[in-house]
Amino acid sequence: MPGVLPVKRGRKVMSKRCFSKITYKQYRKDTAFVEDNNILKEYTEICLPKRATGCSAGYDFFAPKNFTLNPGQEIKIPTGIRAFMNEDEWLGIFIRSGHGFKYNVRLNNSVAVIDADYVRAKNEGHIWIAIYNGGKRIFEIKKGEAFAQGVFQKYLLVDDDMPVNNERYGGLGSTSNEKVER
Repeated sequence: MPGVLPVKRGRKVMSKRCFSKITYKQYRKDTAFVEDNNILKEYTEICLPKRATGCSAGYDFFAPKNFTLNPGQEIKIPTGIRAFMNEDEWLGIFIRSGHGFKYNVRLNNSVAVIDADYVRAKNEGHIWIAIYNGGKRIFEIKKGEAFAQGVFQKYLLVDDDMPVNNERYGGLGSTSNEKVER
């Protein structure tokens, strides 16, 4: 029976589904290309994803800074967030439906699939969200506004599924990397 990946908070280890921030060191490394002296302030103000209502399936992801997308442009947003979940679950990241409907904005990869073991990747499981503006209007998001949503989902295996002994080596796209044992 699948178990929950352990969550480390300081010295305390918990077992549950949750979101947490990556470390500042990792966030700084991942945002090294940004010419901004306020990275520490930006990091400390990152909001953990949360549901908007009691019946919301998705957890809203909030923008760590202002961004503007002109028609035809794309942006990759470092959220500073990682997700812990049961081994038989995945986190689907979707654009907020209102943004897609009103602006024709979508994720570059349609749906981002975050596997349960991604949290153990070398990048601490840092979730990046890539958005493309396929519409005809400028799309603006202010710091702290919800721009995407994550939905935890169970998955099933085929009856004759073969055991897999691979372990995640890297981060994004690493499960097809040659360094993964097969």
